[in-house]
This record gives sequence, C-alpha cells and structure tokens, in this order.
Amino acid sequence: AHTVLYITGLQFVLKLTPHTPAASPSVPGQEDIQAAMPVEELDPSHYPATRAAKVAEHFINTRYGSPFAWFGSSGVKKAGLEDMGVLGTKYHIEFTLKEMTRNQDMGLCSAEVLFHRADERKPPQVQCTCSGAFQVNTSAEEEDLYQRLRNATSLLSGSDIPNSVGHIDPEMAPFWHLGGVASSFIMLRESNESTLLNMAHIDNFTQMETKDAQLMFQYDILLHDMVSQEILKWKLLLSWSPDGGVKVLEAEWDPKCQAIPTSSILY
Repeated sequence: AHTVLYITGLQFVLKLTPHTPAASPSVPGQEDIQAAMPVEELDPSHYPATRAAKVAEHFINTRYGSPFAWFGSSGVKKAGLEDMGVLGTKYHIEFTLKEMTRNQDMGLCSAEVLFHRADERKPPQVQCTCSGAFQVNTSAEEEDLYQRLRNATSLLSGSDIPNSVGHIDPEMAPFWHLGGVASSFIMLRESNESTLLNMAHIDNFTQMETKDAQLMFQYDILLHDMVSQEILKWKLLLSWSPDGGVKVLEAEWDPKCQAIPTSSILY
C-alpha cells in the first residue's frame, strides 16, 4: 500500500515505455551498466544536477505518492556526470528529500539517473537509495478521504487549481497533490537531458463513476518545462485507493495548449 511508509535503506529501479514508439526495438531486461569514463564533478546548483534530481523525485512519487504524500527534492548536495558511451549519460547525485504536504524533511538520498541517447527516445533509467529511516503515516487521512468519496451522494469535481493568484482551497489540496503524483508518471516518462518538468496547474478534475475499490478521476493538467518554457497539456485517467495507491490508466497529450499566467505556478 502507499499509505504507510517505514523505509530504511530504500532501493528501487524503474524502466518505463515512452508514449512515442521507439525508433528501435527495446532490449528486454535491465542493462548491465558498467563505468565508461571517470565521473566529472558538476555544480549542484546548475540545471544538469537539478534535472537529474527532479527525475529521481518523479520516480519516488510514482512508487510512494498519494493525496497526502507528495515528495520533492529540496536541494542537490553533490552531483557528477559519467559518459556511458552508446548507452547515454549517467548522473550521480546526492539530494535532500522533502514530503511537501507537511513540509517535512525526509533525509538524504542518492541516485543514478541514466539518460539514454536522444535518438533512442527512451525514458530515463533510475536507481535510488535513501539512507537512514523516515516515516510518513497517512493511513487515517487517506481512509477518511476514501470513505467520504465512496459514500458521497454526488461525484466530486474541481477546476482552476491553483487560481490566478496562486490560492488553493484547503478541501482541494488532496486533489492537487493527487494530480501532482499522477503527473510524475508522465514527467518521468517524458524527461530527457533537455527538459525540467513540473506540474503547473490543474485545469479541472472530475471523479468518475466506478464500482471497483479504486476511485477513478479524469484530470486535465498543465506541465511546465522550465528549459523551453513550454506549457504542455495532458489529459489523465487515474485511479486511487489507500490499498491500491495511485495508478495512471490513460494519458493523452493535447498539442493545442494555451499558456497560463505565471502567477498561478506554485514552485
């Protein structure tokens, strides 16, 4: 379940399939990555290091995020770059992690983020370890929200989150967090060495009818690429329950997107 985290020495690896078919067939299984070149030290405050930490952040959210647990990098402490030849470029980073709904420090994490060559059009490959122990217990909050939504006489909806002055109503905050966690699935898949993606805005969301244990939602979200300054609109169909966690079932990019006022972007 995604509701209670008691994590010590957390380790995980992810490999995803991009929404655009790859130019060449993917190789099944995990690549055996060997060091190709010495690691070049990077300035932790510069884009390359921040970009790699952002990818690791998205990865953590896809595994442990919920309406009451949304994780973000709060600073890169150390960064290096390794040329992996035909495999691509691997970034070695150490960064501090924060649970953003409570503004709670989660400790230090280290990650290796492999960006494949641009012509392969494959999502980054992530290995991440968080040393030490940290706890986020959201069981009571998630169960309360889940039961309220299951037992409500009408389906919930919301729009314009945050509004034009950056405000989010407290009752909409869990659905802002849920949109952020779901967006991490897309941003992880779409990230490369030329992007730095954040969720900027929820145009609207609607709870869908379902008889399953998982609650269903349709989201229209806007992502912001801080490198190109592009605003990217995505339509997501997602599900959530305390036991099943967050799952993105469908994702569709809308190429006809209008920019939003920067005053409503919350990062």
